[in-house]
Amino acid sequence: MQLHWLACAQWVIVEVQKVGGCMRQVGKWGIAVLVLFVAACGTEVATPSEGLDAGADDVESVDWKPSGKDVPVSDAADAGADAAPDANANDAADAAKVDVIADVGGGLPSEITEITYAKSLFDVQGIHEVKVTVDPAEWAAYMDGVSKPDGQKVYNWHKADIELDGIPYATVGIHGFGNGSQIDNPSKPNMRFKFDKYNLEGMGPEGQKAFRLKASGQDPTYLREPIAGALLRSIGGDAPRFSWAHVVVNGTDMGPYLLQESIDKRYFHNTFGNNDGGKFETVYGCLGFDCPAAGGCAALKSAYVGDPGDPQVIVDAAQAITNATEDQFPAVLDQYVYTDELLADYAVDALLSNIDGFASAGQNFTFYADEMTKKFHLIATGTDLTFGNFGKPWYELMTPWGPPNSWCKNRADQLYQRIWAHPVLKQKLLAKFQALQCGLFRDTTLLPLIDSYHKALKPFIYNEPKGIYTPKQVDAYYTSVEDYVTKRQTTLSDLLGPCK
Repeated sequence: MQLHWLACAQWVIVEVQKVGGCMRQVGKWGIAVLVLFVAACGTEVATPSEGLDAGADDVESVDWKPSGKDVPVSDAADAGADAAPDANANDAADAAKVDVIADVGGGLPSEITEITYAKSLFDVQGIHEVKVTVDPAEWAAYMDGVSKPDGQKVYNWHKADIELDGIPYATVGIHGFGNGSQIDNPSKPNMRFKFDKYNLEGMGPEGQKAFRLKASGQDPTYLREPIAGALLRSIGGDAPRFSWAHVVVNGTDMGPYLLQESIDKRYFHNTFGNNDGGKFETVYGCLGFDCPAAGGCAALKSAYVGDPGDPQVIVDAAQAITNATEDQFPAVLDQYVYTDELLADYAVDALLSNIDGFASAGQNFTFYADEMTKKFHLIATGTDLTFGNFGKPWYELMTPWGPPNSWCKNRADQLYQRIWAHPVLKQKLLAKFQALQCGLFRDTTLLPLIDSYHKALKPFIYNEPKGIYTPKQVDAYYTSVEDYVTKRQTTLSDLLGPCK
């Protein structure tokens, strides 16, 4: 295919960076290699990696804030010590690259044969090599904050040098996040990197200013959150992109992580076309858009923090939506919220029995007040406690999110119930369910994909040096996810009829 010379030059720079480690260190031999690469740029070249051309619209990021309390996952299966096969995550960088066969929805391939060297930051079948160097005293303070009890964890910024796929980034900010996701395995912390925390000109790979490494302590499959996000995107919802990473800190092998896109100004710019609106996170959950019985809608203000922006706009939206008559309800809802995105999130949360999302717990999401329309976008930021959470909760599609939610015992999402009761909005919600039922969530589509990821990821998970799950437990979690898909397909068919 024809490729503009500038795009070709961008591709050349990335390839030379891969070879030389850092463009500033290439020297004369690097220039010679550059010339050879330029000579190779004819009319037929590979498409540059995603994000290379985004630098012209670069923006500063907004600090991500933890979005509330997670819940730990109990032991999933018999803790029999099955022997793990001999494999090592370090071997992945030398493996042959595998191309995506087809996109089945939300950015996922139709099948995957192995996890290989990542070709872009959010390569859905790629693993990155991440080496982190932190002053030992700083790292000790970081780990001390992680090990504190749930709700008492202290996360401060620290300085670190990181190397991603051989390319160094100096003086990067490192920060923890999450509560429940750190309880089960405090020796393997979540990490967030901010490249411009200490250097305003700092920039990470592909123009990113930040990304997160998630230890997946509540999901030994390393797959529930990526699939949940893909399901959301496949029906018009919003969720961060992902890939995988093999992480080493100060020479200690930390094992596999999920590498996730940061929800910051760059994300808003790339997703919604603007980035100067207000960003809102929950301080504590169990509310969402529902007005508490004690304190009314005004009580919502203390439940949110805005950066920038006053949470009063959420109070005003909730008040207007609550007071809307049945005839006014769809128009008022759409006045304050991107209804299609909200319905997508509701559909996926209900479909996957998400015990820790916007609808069930009023947390693990971000509101972005669009700069142009002032309406709220809803971005799901933590969907790992899904797919039945190893058979614990099972939510009915029409009346979800009551017990067994352990910390929101009286939670009943009144907004969701109103949507079900309104004939126009109900039909739109049912259309989302049907798009999932006959799309990415279809058992004949999703089950082979889960199975292929299981086979591709288990060499990394089985040999996880900081792991707390045996191979037998990992396999049991994967089986539970597949069983959940099969069972949920039955309930969808009962509600909607079979796919045509």
